Amino acid sequence: MNTEQQLIEKWRNLPLDQQQQVLQFVESLDQHKQKIEQRPFGLCKDEFTVPDDFNEPLPDDILDLFE
Repeated sequence: MNTEQQLIEKWRNLPLDQQQQVLQFVESLDQHKQKIEQRPFGLCKDEFTVPDDFNEPLPDDILDLFE
């Protein structure tokens, strides 16, 4: 039984007033998801620069700090 089937089965066994509460909760989750906005592109433009050697391997002394 997958998650959706489990949820429906448990929901069907609830009294009507609790079924409504579950529905309201799920709707609130959906509304919250819609409110999340993507951050605008270029938000930190001109605040920092990427060095030319950004993709170069790190020196051994710095790599050793991660071990």
